[in-house]
Amino acid sequence: MTDNEFISTTKNLIDDLKAISTSNGLGGDGNEFKIILQVFLYKFLNDKFVYETKQADDKLAQANNWDSVINTYTEEDFENLFTLLPPTSAELQKEHLLSFLYNRSNEDKFYELFDNTLINLGEKNEGLFSIKTDSGQKANMFEGISKFIIDENNKNNFCRAIINQLVKF
Repeated sequence: MTDNEFISTTKNLIDDLKAISTSNGLGGDGNEFKIILQVFLYKFLNDKFVYETKQADDKLAQANNWDSVINTYTEEDFENLFTLLPPTSAELQKEHLLSFLYNRSNEDKFYELFDNTLINLGEKNEGLFSIKTDSGQKANMFEGISKFIIDENNKNNFCRAIINQLVKF
């Protein structure tokens, strides 16, 4: 993919995320910015994790399907993988991975799983990715995003639509 193609694809993703926000009553709302920022950061951390694990583990580097190989890893294999990664790598668990969320996106209350994933990911990586307040405290960079959707029945559809866009990118 060329730089221009990447820029175009990224702009299309932003437009698609904004369309999802707009169709859920958040177009132009200040929370739309929070949602898009968090979703981009989540996607970045997920992709960076995949990239770094491919660099560190030959089995993953040679895999035709990274997701299918990583899913065969035991908890111990997965934990050992972290010892091979650079110290600046985000710590993602299997349940934080985009593919894991996508595969569970048709479950009831998927929005809770998505929100909890974002919050947990932020908590686990607070030392690397957080915001310092004026008082020096660290604030989680992630929060649940479904809370911005007022209609309880639309929360799942909203979160599914976001995950579907991220998987396509």
